[in-house]
Amino acid sequence: MAINTVVKTMDEYIAGFPEPIRLLLEKLRATIKKAAPGATETINYGIPTFSLHGNLVHFGGFKKHIGFYPSPSGIEGFKKELAAYEGAKGSVQFPLDKPIPFELITRIVKFRVKENDQKAMAKKSTKAAPKKVASKKSTDDEQVEAWVSKQPEAAKSDINALRKIIKAASPKLSERIKWNAPSYYYKEDILTFGPYKTHKLLLVFHHPAVVNIKSPLLEGIYKNRRLVYFKNKTEAEKNKKELIRIILEIAEAIDKK
Repeated sequence: MAINTVVKTMDEYIAGFPEPIRLLLEKLRATIKKAAPGATETINYGIPTFSLHGNLVHFGGFKKHIGFYPSPSGIEGFKKELAAYEGAKGSVQFPLDKPIPFELITRIVKFRVKENDQKAMAKKSTKAAPKKVASKKSTDDEQVEAWVSKQPEAAKSDINALRKIIKAASPKLSERIKWNAPSYYYKEDILTFGPYKTHKLLLVFHHPAVVNIKSPLLEGIYKNRRLVYFKNKTEAEKNKKELIRIILEIAEAIDKK
């Protein structure tokens, strides 16, 4: 994998896990490909994504479960079958200590394929709208604020509080939208917000220097990245000094290159 970059392909993502999880992720990948043969593979929100006329489904590996993200409609359409699993509006968690329901996943993926195909056909049948004059490109600050505005109402306060802590760590840091979320860099990319989970904030530290830092906040067994979770802004504020220490150590490692 290239140095100083986050994963760019599913192969790179899956290769970062130990064998038991890696095998499950590969089987899930193959299941989705079979159910959606026309879909393409990519990385979006930092996790494997299948696209077909837009995002189709996402999945990801975690310490105790496999995350599957078929959009809110995919969850709603199979809410009875998914009732036994933990999840949120657009996601479900399949525990690693129980069999993964690949047959159910196949049906959900086919449902999403049909849904996206119908949307694409409807779009084609609609008369093309007059071309709009290109608008001025938004600034980094405007793009970040636009991202925050689209997050769940209950999460905005927590997200902004965590952004404030990160930006206060060093005047060297810059904030922008990259990988579809607020991302922070100093000469090189350092960390990015991950997908928001109910009552949980996620930061992805993807600069390789993070693997040399020892901290109780850092989680994960990946080759060149670590994860930090906070339940809310109160927990983030409680661990503010340690979070800032991690950021500054990475910035110092960048300066020493």
